[in-house]
Amino acid sequence: MDEFKKKMKWRQIMLGLASVTALSAIFLTSRLIESPVRTDNIDSFIDGFQVGFTLMFFLIVMFFMQRNLAALKNPDKMKKLFISETDERKLFILQKSGSDGMNVIIYGLSVGTAVAGNINDTVFFTLLVALFFVISVRGFLKLYYRVKY
Repeated sequence: MDEFKKKMKWRQIMLGLASVTALSAIFLTSRLIESPVRTDNIDSFIDGFQVGFTLMFFLIVMFFMQRNLAALKNPDKMKKLFISETDERKLFILQKSGSDGMNVIIYGLSVGTAVAGNINDTVFFTLLVALFFVISVRGFLKLYYRVKY
């Protein structure tokens, strides 16, 4: 359990760095700060996507930070989290659905979509559609293997 506690502390450090990165991305990459309010609907959509994406990323990181802090302070919550992370059925389902590879693809497409919004509208929407497709495939596979096993 001490090894898991060290792992949780390392996660807290990484989540803290991710939250600082997300906050700085909200302020630095937002076109809303750099230029006056735009009138083009596509540019407004892209700006909203970028700000919404980074804000949701920040909120998810804060949720996990709060959960980990609560687990570090309470041994019962730490034990429940440890059991949840080492559950063999859950790990098997994640492995069968290709979770690790899909996560890398989803994160890469998400960041690529947010960055492409500053470069080209066509590339932005193409990556956005690809992102939604990969997310839907991953969701389908998780549901399929959860029902099957």
